[in-house]
Order: sequence, then C-alpha cells, then structure tokens
Amino acid sequence: MADGNNDFIKCWNEILVPKWNRFRHILSGNGEIHSNAAFEYLNVKSGDRVLDVGCGYGETCLQFAEKVGATGTVVGIDCTSSFLDTAKKELLESKHSNIEYILGDAQTYAFKDNEFDIAFSRFGVMFFENRVQALKNMHRSLKPGGKLMLIVWRGLKDNYCWNIGKTIALRHLKEPESIVMTCGPGPFSMANEETSRGMLKAAGFSNIDFFKQNDAEAFMGRDIEDAIDFQILVGPSGELIRESGELGKEAIPKIREDLAKELSGRTRGKEVWMPSSAWIISATK
Repeated sequence: MADGNNDFIKCWNEILVPKWNRFRHILSGNGEIHSNAAFEYLNVKSGDRVLDVGCGYGETCLQFAEKVGATGTVVGIDCTSSFLDTAKKELLESKHSNIEYILGDAQTYAFKDNEFDIAFSRFGVMFFENRVQALKNMHRSLKPGGKLMLIVWRGLKDNYCWNIGKTIALRHLKEPESIVMTCGPGPFSMANEETSRGMLKAAGFSNIDFFKQNDAEAFMGRDIEDAIDFQILVGPSGELIRESGELGKEAIPKIREDLAKELSGRTRGKEVWMPSSAWIISATK
C-alpha cells in the first residue's frame, strides 16, 4: 500500500467517518440521486458477479444484490471499518445472503484476475492516492467484456451544493498555504473529462463507452440548520474551516449567518435542495 494512501485512509477513519456518520442522511441521499440515474445505463443480469469499490454503508451493494439474484454475488470493499460495521448490520437486517464485505484498500487489494462482470464505484475512486493504480486493479479484476461504471463529481464550480459553502467561507477566511491532513486528491479530482479519459486508458480501459453529465437537485439538509451544519463540517467548506484552525472557529458565526441568508431560497418545505452535477462513466474491458 502506498504511503500516501495510508495517510488518506487514516484521515478518513479519524476525521471524516464521525462526520459522515452524522450526515449519512445527506451524503447517502445525494449519492443515491446520481447512482439511480447511472443504473439505467448498466445492464445488470441475474448471476452477475459485482465489485463495489468504496462501498461505504453498502447501500449500492444491497441494490446490486437484488439485481443479480441468488445466483449472483456482490463484493463490497471499503477502507473504513465503521462504514462496514453499519453495512454488515444492515445486511443482516436484509433478506440478502449474496454480499461479501472486505475491509481493505482497493488500490492494492489482491482481487482474483478476471473475477467480476461489473466493477462499480459511486463517488469513491476520486479519493485514491493513485487513481490509475486503483483503476488498473479494477481492470485486472474484470472478466473480458466486463463493465466498469464510475460516478464522480464534476468540477466545484459545476456543483453549487459544494461550492456555495466554500465561497461564503472565503469571505471570512483565506485559503491555507498547505493542507495538514487530507483525505485524498479530493472529490473533484476526476472532474476533467480529458484527464479522466487518460487515466482510464492508462489503466487498460481502451474502450470507453461514454461520459454522461448528470445534473440533479441534491438533498442537502432536513432544514436550514442541518444544511448549515453540514457545510460547516463536510466538503470543501468544512476542510477550509478545519485547516484554518482557530481563525476558522472564530469565523463560524459569520459563516453561519451568511449561509442562512443564502440557503433560505433553496428550501422545499423545510428541506434544503441544491444543484449538483456528476459524470456517469462507462468503460468495457
């Protein structure tokens, strides 16, 4: 395992996991909006063997388990034990017996060659220290003719739901000169289509089926206070505030005030919804 990825995994487990557990209702909700759209382009068949990279709480694993049926198998891999503890608990509560969860790093995990019909990742691959290496490992694990499907965020400026918090935080804070602790290249590291196509080709995916832009209103809070808490703690704004140390803490009241004004126009009833944009990427081995 690369040293960089070790550091990123440590960051996930120590910094992000508690926040993601708190805001699972938001993160899973805006993820599902994009993965449900992606599933329409993925022909999952009964008996298929599926690899789910960065499976998190296992929500997409449960969806795949339904699609592949009793003769199929789903393998979910994630580097965070807390997420997998939840996934295993919810698996026991489900009717499915065809899911296996692995605690590990999909960048280096020794999958069998030509094992899977589908390799899938919802907002996971962007965080790997070496995305080409991770994609190479996924390519090796696929059967000839197997399908890769990735869902990745488009650029920060294409995603109001992530950009607005950082924009407002920057009214009161400056970008830090360096990031002390980071959880990977970041959620927008595969936003550029040309660069991502290059990564896929370098990983062995010479047959790239498509890059589809998927724009959708994303759920971002049960109410304005919930949405503000989320922006303060998670995403680009959360990282900026955290890395600003004491100055970040001092700026929070003003940031909260500005966010409340901005988000008041983004409600559906009490819930907060904001524009988001992702790539749905398909390639064939």
